[in-house]
Amino acid sequence: MSHVGARARRIVSAALALVAFGATAPRAAQACGSCRGPGGAGSALTAPWQSYGVSIAETMRLGHGVFDQRSRFRGFRPGSHDRVLEVAFAGAVRPIDAVELGATSAYGNVLVGGPSFRSARGALGDLSLRARWEVLQEPPLELTGQERRPALGLTFTARVPTGPVDRTTSAGAGGPSPGTVGSTATSQGLGTTELALAVDLRKTFASRFQIGAVGEAGWRAPDESIGLRRALAPRGLVRLMGIVFQGDATFGLFADLAAEGDVAYGARTSPDSGQRSVGLGASATYKTALGLRSGLALSYQPPIDGLSKNAVAATGLTAFIAFTR
Repeated sequence: MSHVGARARRIVSAALALVAFGATAPRAAQACGSCRGPGGAGSALTAPWQSYGVSIAETMRLGHGVFDQRSRFRGFRPGSHDRVLEVAFAGAVRPIDAVELGATSAYGNVLVGGPSFRSARGALGDLSLRARWEVLQEPPLELTGQERRPALGLTFTARVPTGPVDRTTSAGAGGPSPGTVGSTATSQGLGTTELALAVDLRKTFASRFQIGAVGEAGWRAPDESIGLRRALAPRGLVRLMGIVFQGDATFGLFADLAAEGDVAYGARTSPDSGQRSVGLGASATYKTALGLRSGLALSYQPPIDGLSKNAVAATGLTAFIAFTR
């Protein structure tokens, strides 16, 4: 009887040890750099081991000037301005660990002015529906004998218009159109449906450092949102990132290159209407054991000739708070 009792105690002890190990052992993709930022291409709101999450983000952008079709920068004159304030709401669920389904929308207010005009407009932004698939997850770096593969995620996004687009441009005649690659007024919407696919590749080293690259391509459907047939060209984005994990805090640097082709009106393509935007940025986030996450992200388009094209050079600051479980 004592032998049976001793065996039972060993089984119970082993089970308790297994539960304790499961609670304390590092989990795959524990760093989860894609789920700690304020959003953007390749990002995830939740980690693979979580079930759902919600977030709210406020972004302020201040334009400094415009790049023309030859990539020459011209700063705003005294009395001219291009300012944007927007609030974005996002939610996501994970039906299974490898898949996140989410939605994002925003409300933005744009203030544009010059020596002879003023424009203030608010609008509900487009609705973005996305599905992210964690194709590969990094194994915990603390475990030995594991294949050191990187993390790979694919995100499909459908951006659906919620209203007409305002043809007023951010820089007067000849400036970038609201909602396109080169504009500060992304919250004003495209006026058409966009389908995009992003590929997110990341690799973590020494449990603290992560490098990553995101590539995204988007196709826009032809529309008549401005009163005549318009065809926005496909767009693309490349983002390079470096991230450091310090306990519950995360610090990152990133560089973006975004571009789109020439716009067509009717059956005619508008020459040199394509856009390009080059930006740099930094971010910092903090998470708690209760599931709260908050952070800041700063972006900047350098006003240097030859970098951007048909775009507004601007500084942007995003503050966000999220809850995930």
